Amino acid sequence: MKFSIPRQSLDRAIQRVLAVVSPKTTLPVLANFLVEADEKEERISLTATDLDMTVTTGVEAAVEKGGSVTLPAKRFAEIVRELGSPDVALSAEGEEIAIKAGKSKFKIVGIPTEEFPSLPKSDRASAFAVDADTLARMVEKVSFCTSRDETRPSLNGAIWEFSADRTGMTATDGHRLASFESSGDFKSLAGKSMIVPPKALGHAVRIIAAEDGDTVSVSVHENHVAFFIGSTTINSRLLEGPFPNYRQVIPKDNDKELVVDREALMGAVRRVAVLADTLTHQVRMTLAKTKVELVVSTPDVGEAREELPASFNSDTMEVGYNANYLLEVLKHFDSSEVRFLLGTAVGAAVVKAAEETEGESYQCLIMPLRLTS
Repeated sequence: MKFSIPRQSLDRAIQRVLAVVSPKTTLPVLANFLVEADEKEERISLTATDLDMTVTTGVEAAVEKGGSVTLPAKRFAEIVRELGSPDVALSAEGEEIAIKAGKSKFKIVGIPTEEFPSLPKSDRASAFAVDADTLARMVEKVSFCTSRDETRPSLNGAIWEFSADRTGMTATDGHRLASFESSGDFKSLAGKSMIVPPKALGHAVRIIAAEDGDTVSVSVHENHVAFFIGSTTINSRLLEGPFPNYRQVIPKDNDKELVVDREALMGAVRRVAVLADTLTHQVRMTLAKTKVELVVSTPDVGEAREELPASFNSDTMEVGYNANYLLEVLKHFDSSEVRFLLGTAVGAAVVKAAEETEGESYQCLIMPLRLTS
């Protein structure tokens, strides 16, 4: 194998697959990139995998001789990043790879390509298109709620669902829930759903940000999903369900409404939380007609109080929340004001934007803490 390529193009390609390489693995070849050079196409491709997710990206190159090789991913990335020459030449004989750039020369040893895991097959012809911005917004709005509890694997991802005229993504860890829906034409996918790991979704969003395309092609198979974004393909295994029936836990009759400035509430929560209990992070909120008071009182630590103007359509009510969960929910809204829809002090609160974007629906659910005296 032998090819030359602009250093910047190679470095860009490396960065798109490097995040998949696991820092610790019992299978040495998983710490390597698979590099393939195609003489006819005048392109090279880089592939990395952790067995759960595989990312391949292609880039144009002057290929003198085709072939394939695996090479140490982190070392190769460091070498390319530090090179001073604008062009890089790479050649391989067996498992020995030579890298030349200007007066710099390196030799590194790879692992036989036969040891690299076989790549999942994805059919781009059967893929459906999703607006790139919509997919990125869905992921950003819900992925923070995915669970890290390995005993409930279906909660370790976000469920992506389709109806004839909408698509939506939902994630929950049992303490909070986030659900985002966007309108569109999805008649061919109506009724379909899949549970996607957050690592694949996050990587897709990073690639979307680096590409100029307006759409992402998505191909769904029995146990994996493929995202085609420009010259990059992300293959990820799907998580096994079933996903909990989250619609049953979202209250439909919460008739008490608090409207408050989002930034002001976030600032107040951050300040009083400095003195919160390190285990519960509890913040007590007293909701009144024209204001909301935040109180933290922790034995042997101290007390903090904040008062904000707000609008509440019911009698005075006290509720308690985990400050960290509350802040995470609030920061994922874009609106200047948010609405808290409540039923009782011990029931879940639904948080929505005071004014929603047309064609979108976003809501978060947060479970309260039992107030301590």
